[in-house]
Amino acid sequence: MTISESLEIESKFEVGPDTQVPSGDAFAPLVADPPVVHELSATYYDTADLTLTRHKVTLRRRTGGDDAGWHLKLPSEAGRVELHAPLADDDQSAVDDQVPVDFITAVAGLVRRRPLAPVARVDNQRHVLMLREPDGTAVVEFCDDHVSTESFVAAGGAFDTPSGGGDWREWEAELVDPSQPGAMGHLAGVAAACAAAGATTSSSSSKLARALGPIPEPFDRGVSPVRDALGEDLQQLLDHDPAARRVTMVGVHQMRVAVRGLRSTISSYAAELEAETEHTEIDLPALLEELKVLAAVLGKVRDIQVVDERLETLAAQFPEDVVSPGTRERLRAELDIEERRAGRRVTAALGTDRYLDLIDSLHQLVEVAGTDPAAARPATAEGGSTEEVGAAEKLPAPTKKKAKKREAEDLMLRGVDRQFAKFTKARTRTERDLEALDLTLAQREELTHVVRKRAKALRRNVGALPATGDLTVAPLRTACQRLHTVLGEVQDSVTSRMWIRRIAARAESAGESTFGFGVLFEHERGFSERTLAGFESDAATVTAAYRELSESRRSARRRKSNRK
Repeated sequence: MTISESLEIESKFEVGPDTQVPSGDAFAPLVADPPVVHELSATYYDTADLTLTRHKVTLRRRTGGDDAGWHLKLPSEAGRVELHAPLADDDQSAVDDQVPVDFITAVAGLVRRRPLAPVARVDNQRHVLMLREPDGTAVVEFCDDHVSTESFVAAGGAFDTPSGGGDWREWEAELVDPSQPGAMGHLAGVAAACAAAGATTSSSSSKLARALGPIPEPFDRGVSPVRDALGEDLQQLLDHDPAARRVTMVGVHQMRVAVRGLRSTISSYAAELEAETEHTEIDLPALLEELKVLAAVLGKVRDIQVVDERLETLAAQFPEDVVSPGTRERLRAELDIEERRAGRRVTAALGTDRYLDLIDSLHQLVEVAGTDPAAARPATAEGGSTEEVGAAEKLPAPTKKKAKKREAEDLMLRGVDRQFAKFTKARTRTERDLEALDLTLAQREELTHVVRKRAKALRRNVGALPATGDLTVAPLRTACQRLHTVLGEVQDSVTSRMWIRRIAARAESAGESTFGFGVLFEHERGFSERTLAGFESDAATVTAAYRELSESRRSARRRKSNRK
């Protein structure tokens, strides 16, 4: 089966049943072809809990028009990536052909091992105007759609009583080729013509989303800040799973960020989660190890992508008689090969049962997180007797709500305290060794990299704190972000020098000049030396900001005590 791929960039508009289509002159300088009418019918597929729709993915089998077949639409930075596969039978009335295997593979992390079934049918009488440049080049396809839908799912996503559907009219304007010069300007012009005719920007992302109506959250929010953090990171991971499988830079980076977030949350609240998973099959240490392995696979390709961008920018700062065109081309070619190789490892890893087992375990962890109220409370030695706990259960509803909010805040603050303790331990050891030992640059970089990881974990926990008047949170967020950014630049320099050294050796073996590689290497080395010079000051700012947060906590407690 031949799979084609295209980038879909479109604008959608809501219109009334009697709204007049803009005249041909309204689209000037584009020229409209005579209208063509297509009768389209699409059946949309999803899991029972509408996972694909929730993650802005659509899978449909459509008949009619000039692109009948299976369509899979995936989110991307610029618009949506659309994969198209022909129907298994030339007879478009046949409905027993199966979802293409390649499509199932592309969304395997979302679907996991669950069945796909029809969730809605969308029939559409489409009136098409092809808008062209004066020279005949097709630029924008304008569609006046008369839509009729039927939903096969009930509110909440269960396949029992259908929730109905709806009829409406809408306009779409889609770029034929987004890479054409001036394409986005033409699309904006068409959008202006639609607005002038009385259309408004669509409030729904797709016909399917409008047919299905509101979709419930994948997990109950507000039960526990730990559940919220885990759930949000899992959703981010799954949002970017399809793009990571295609090894896009954003997809890999965002999935890696989500994996790091999951590891940080599980580590920060291990005591609470261990209590809540005690009678389940969830193995937290094993789960952390699996996340670590996945992060390493994603990190390999991500590091190469960052180095490629970094060295291209750096090389451009030097004249060609210093960093020659041959050196630049060697860097590009070698890193491109390495990125494709690392990308294949990402695709392979995400295509395994091991990865699906990990996703299943993460879903189970989100379900149990926050289910044991006692786990969220501090130990009695830290300030809560069993009598106080029992009394809290008897409070009136408004007071109980405030108590629950305070309990959640206390839990998040415990996570901050734990991560700051780890940060302080790493910082103290690093500064002691930096002062007492005669270390090479590589050794100093390795030591400070540990501090960076601790600052990153602390930053994440601080970021989850509510911005209230009682707590002074912003300085600690800012300080952690700065230290993480500065030491992140150092780590990028370390990785860049590793690749410069490796590629220069290959160039030397091929008899090429390596002078330009040496220039880039020394520039990166000097950058790292200069950046590390401010490490102690930036690290001290984090500690000072944590003390400021601690003082605001003590002040809040004193105010509360005085009000009693």
